Amino acid sequence: MAAQMRPAWHGSQQHVEIEMDMSLAMSFDPDFADPTEWARMYRSVGMQVVPAMSHKENRQQWKRPALPKWRELESELIPDFTFERWYGEEGEHARRNNMGLIAGACSNGIFVVDLDLHKDVRAQAWWDDMFHMKQGAGELETVEQATGGGGIQLFFRAPLGWVPPTCKTSIGVDIRGQGGFAMMPPSTHESGKSYRWKDGHEPWEMDIAPAPQWFCDQITQLAIEHGGSSGVNRVTGEKTASPNKAVDNFGNIVDGREDYMTKLVWAAVVDLKRECPGDLGTLSEKHMLESFATYERKVKSRIQGGYGVSNVDLLEREGRGISMFRHKWSNAIDQWDGKVAEHAAVERPSRPFDQADEPQPVKFYKVDEETGELFIDVVKPTTVDLFEFLDIEGILSLPKPKYLIDKLMIETGLGFVYGPPGCGKSFITIGMGLSICAQRADWFGRAINKTGPVVYISSEGVGDIGTRILAWEKEAGVRVRGLPFYLIQQTINFMAQSDVEKLLRTVAEIGKVAGEFPVTVFVDTVSRVLPGADENLQKDMTLFIGACDAVRNTFGATVVGVHHTSRAGNLRGSTVFDGAGDFLLGIEREEGEMIGEIHARKIKSAEDGWRQAFELKKVTVNDITGEGSLYAAQANAKAEAKSVWPEKQACRDMLNVIRIAWFSGRPLSSYSQTRKQGRYASAVLSQQFDLPEKVVEMMVDTWLSNQILSYEVADKSTKMQGLKVIGSID
Repeated sequence: MAAQMRPAWHGSQQHVEIEMDMSLAMSFDPDFADPTEWARMYRSVGMQVVPAMSHKENRQQWKRPALPKWRELESELIPDFTFERWYGEEGEHARRNNMGLIAGACSNGIFVVDLDLHKDVRAQAWWDDMFHMKQGAGELETVEQATGGGGIQLFFRAPLGWVPPTCKTSIGVDIRGQGGFAMMPPSTHESGKSYRWKDGHEPWEMDIAPAPQWFCDQITQLAIEHGGSSGVNRVTGEKTASPNKAVDNFGNIVDGREDYMTKLVWAAVVDLKRECPGDLGTLSEKHMLESFATYERKVKSRIQGGYGVSNVDLLEREGRGISMFRHKWSNAIDQWDGKVAEHAAVERPSRPFDQADEPQPVKFYKVDEETGELFIDVVKPTTVDLFEFLDIEGILSLPKPKYLIDKLMIETGLGFVYGPPGCGKSFITIGMGLSICAQRADWFGRAINKTGPVVYISSEGVGDIGTRILAWEKEAGVRVRGLPFYLIQQTINFMAQSDVEKLLRTVAEIGKVAGEFPVTVFVDTVSRVLPGADENLQKDMTLFIGACDAVRNTFGATVVGVHHTSRAGNLRGSTVFDGAGDFLLGIEREEGEMIGEIHARKIKSAEDGWRQAFELKKVTVNDITGEGSLYAAQANAKAEAKSVWPEKQACRDMLNVIRIAWFSGRPLSSYSQTRKQGRYASAVLSQQFDLPEKVVEMMVDTWLSNQILSYEVADKSTKMQGLKVIGSID
C-alpha cells in the first residue's frame, strides 16, 4: 500500500531512494473513490498526504493541514500506523474530503509550481518563457492540477543537491518547496469548486517529472528577483525577509521605501520652493539632511543588523539610504525652475501625501516558515473595503475554542493571574508552566490538552527561581533537566517598539532551539515590563495589550500576565486588563496561612466563578544546606474540605450563633473594622467552626444577598449595627 522510502537528507542536500507500489495508483478510479482511497493513492506514489482544513473551519487561513503540529512531518514519510490512524476504515479523517501535500523531503523531493495565470499576465509570460527555454521535448510535461480558485499547479521532483525555495512572488508565480503545502483533489475550494487533476496529467496516469537543472536555476532566479519573505537582496546577497507589503507593526515602512523616498523628496523640495522662491545655494544640503532624517525615522531596514549597527547604515547597505536620497534630491533640485515651480504654484494640499484617503494597512508579525526568522507582514485593504460577515451556516461553522488547559486557558489566549504580594501566585504560574512543558496529563485536576515549550519572562526574584523549579521537580516527581522551559531574565519594556521586536526575535530563536514554537509565554510581573507607564491609563495599557497580541499572533502562544491587586482587591490598573483577558484568576491567601484559593473571576469561554483550594508546601531541595522553597499544589482532601461550605446543619448552627449575638445586644458584623471589638463575624465563626475566614466571608455575603441575613440597627440608643437573621436555610 505505502511507498517504501529510504530517505537520506544531509543538510541542504536531498537524496531519497524510493520504491513505489504503482499498482494501487494504476487501478485507482476517481469517480468512485472515497477520501481514504484518494489518500492511499497519493501515498502509493510517495506523497506525504495529510488531512486539510476547509474554509468553514477557518475562513482566514484554511489552506493548511488540519493537524496541530504538522511541521514535524516535513522530514520523512509518516509511518503506516499514523496513516491508518488518519485514513483507516475508522480513521480520524476517513470522511474528510479536504487533503493536501507537504512538499519536500517527506514527499521524495516533490515541489509545486503554482501559477495564477487567470490573475496576473506576468505569470503567463514567465511560464511561456520556460516553455521557450526548454531544452528537450516533454521536459516540463508533468502531473498538473486546476485549483478551485482558477489557477494551475504543476508537480516536479527536485534533483539531487538542489532544495526548492518556498516563496510567494509579486508576479503570480508561487513555489511550494521544502515544507510547503498544497491542497489536492478531492478538496473543495472556498468558491465551492473542487480541485481536479488535468486530464491525462493525473498522478495515476503519469509520473511526476524530475525538474531539469536549467528549470531549477530559473526558479532560484525567480525567488531572488520577485520573491517575498524568502527572497534575497540582489545587491548585497543578504536575505531581507520581505513581506512584500508596506509597514511594520509600529508604522515603519519596510517595503515600498523607494516610492516613499521619491514622494518625500519631491514634497520637501516643492515646499522649499514655496518658502524660498529664489536660489537655495548652500542651504540645499542642510534641507536635504533634515528631510533625510524624517525619511530615516519613518522607514526601517529589512536586514537584521548586529549590536550597534544603525538603521542608517543598514538602509545604505540595502541601497535605500543616504546615497539614493541624495541622488533623488539632486534630480529634484535640477527641476527647481521647471516642474518644481509649477507644483509650488498649486495650493498646498490639506493633508500630507502619505496620509491620503485610503484604507489603512493591518500589520502582523510573522515567522518565515522556511528559516524561522521573524519578519513583518501587512495586509493592505482594497479601496472598497468591507468587514467580513457570516450567514447562519458560517456562524455555525466557526471553530470552537480549543483549550490548552481544559475549561480554563484557551489556545492563543491572553489571561492574568493576580493577587497581593506574597499570596503564592508565582509558585502557581511556575508550576503551571512546568506542567505544560513536561507534558503532564493535568494541572490541578484539569486536563492539559496542548503541551510544548514555555517561555517565562521574569526580572523579579529570579535568584531563587532555580530552587523553586527543583522544589517542583521533587514534589511532582518529574525530572526538570531537559524540559523546554526557558527563562528571560532581562528587563523588557513592553511599551518600546525595539524591546518588543527584540522579544519576538528571542522567542523565535527559542522556537528554533526547542524545535517548535512556545505554547505559553508568562510575564511575571506585568508591572516590571511597564517602566514609566501609568497602569490606570487606557492608552498606555492598550499598548501593553498590543505587545501581548504581537506575541500571541506571531507564535500562536497563550500569554499569561502575573499581576498585582489594587487596594480594593481587584486586578490593579485600567479596565483594559479585564476586557482583554480571556481568563482572570484571582489568588487569595491569608497572611501566615498555607492554604489559599484560586478564584476564577472570569473565563470567557467556560463556566467561571468557581474556587479551588491550593496548598503551599515547604520543600527542602538540599539536605546539607537546608536550602528549600515553597511548592504550590492542589489542596488535599482535608484542606479542600476546609475551603468549601460546610454541611447544611453546620450552616444552621452558624446562623444560630449570629441570632444569639443579635439578641444579646452585641450583634456580629460583616465589617472587618469590628475585629478588635470581637464582633467580626468571619473571625468569630471561622474560629468556632474551624473554617477559613475567606470561606465565612463568602457565606455571609451570600446570605446577605439572598436575604437570609440583613444589616440593621440593634440598639437605637447606642446606634450599634450588626447582622440579623431574617430567613432560613431549607
